[in-house]
Amino acid sequence: MTPEENNKIKSLTDPKDIFNYVVDHLRKQGCQSLVNHEGNCAYRGKGGTMCAVGALITDDEYDPTWEGNSIDLLFEKDLLPPDLKNRIQPNLEMLVDLQKFHDAYLQYEDGVFTAKAEAHIKFYRRDWNIE
Repeated sequence: MTPEENNKIKSLTDPKDIFNYVVDHLRKQGCQSLVNHEGNCAYRGKGGTMCAVGALITDDEYDPTWEGNSIDLLFEKDLLPPDLKNRIQPNLEMLVDLQKFHDAYLQYEDGVFTAKAEAHIKFYRRDWNIE
């Protein structure tokens, strides 16, 4: 990540801005962030990909030992650096949903969200009151 990208990520506080940033990231990326061909999702995956929550973690904050743990479990285990924890905490529940979306419901056809993925995004927008 560039210093500008790091600054942008660290400046995101509004739930709407965070949600839109994550969804835009996933659209542009055009694929899930996977560790391997078995479909294991990753904060940082093959080819520099990042999952929904991984997109909100700067390279200097990232720790490979987090892989295989959901964001709420990382909170529960108190494994996140204080700055990252403080930044994510206010929107943790929404990020849990976005991580579930990435891991379980995100589907692409030729690098574009499927209609099913779009329906999930629409549901989450309503659920989190994001217009």
